[in-house]
Amino acid sequence: MTSAEQRLREQLEEQLRLNEWLYEQLERQRALNAELRRAVADLARAFQESLAAAVEAGEAGDIDAIRRLTRANQQHWHHYLQQIVAAANRTPPEEREDR
Repeated sequence: MTSAEQRLREQLEEQLRLNEWLYEQLERQRALNAELRRAVADLARAFQESLAAAVEAGEAGDIDAIRRLTRANQQHWHHYLQQIVAAANRTPPEEREDR
């Protein structure tokens, strides 16, 4: 094998390693995106339920219920925001192993 052929072989092997790494990154991003979509969907459902309950309480004139629902909604927002931030900041496994 000539030196030019050897360089080509090495370049091909490097390209194959890079392609594999890129595919792994793509799969990781897909998993993170799915997790983020689930968290956002959960947040939207909780908000819609809370909003509907607050509207009912408002129409009934129940200020205490509105306060409770508002506090619960605030806690839900905080919880789901933490989930979204945690998923977005998740460290890839290969980076964790190096540390």
